[in-house]
Amino acid sequence: LCCRTFFKIQRVLKPALVIRPRFPLFFIVTAPLRTPPAKATAKYDKEATSHLYLATFPMLFGVALYSLVHDVHRTYYGWVVSSLADLVYYFGFIMMTPQLYINYKLQSVAHLPIKVFVYKIFNTFVDDVFAWVVKMPLKHRLMTLRDDVVFVVFLYQWWTYRID
Repeated sequence: LCCRTFFKIQRVLKPALVIRPRFPLFFIVTAPLRTPPAKATAKYDKEATSHLYLATFPMLFGVALYSLVHDVHRTYYGWVVSSLADLVYYFGFIMMTPQLYINYKLQSVAHLPIKVFVYKIFNTFVDDVFAWVVKMPLKHRLMTLRDDVVFVVFLYQWWTYRID
């Protein structure tokens, strides 16, 4: 299964390793997109991700510093673990949100297949049920609400842009 998945990724993306003398020392590049809609989608995805990083990354550092100064932690290790959990939640949000921007800029949800949309519905529902039924930290429960906000905006876009 792993080899087959690697083969599929290699066939679609055509990755190549580029080595250079400055940081980062190496990175992987993929084949350029050929169709105009794919180019537009990639452009909007890159634009949304970069704007979100610039707008929210300082806020993440501010929350970590505020937590260090004002919250009670048993050790610095506890603060580091809490801050890293916030970082994971942050990157999860950053990876979900550009799709909303792409839908808005293209005024369409045609590039979002119905199977993916149904998966998002199911995933959001299961995540909410487990977060509020199983005992877990309040931080994780609140982070599931982040998924719900994005999901409600998806539903609104699905209803607004249904005719392509």
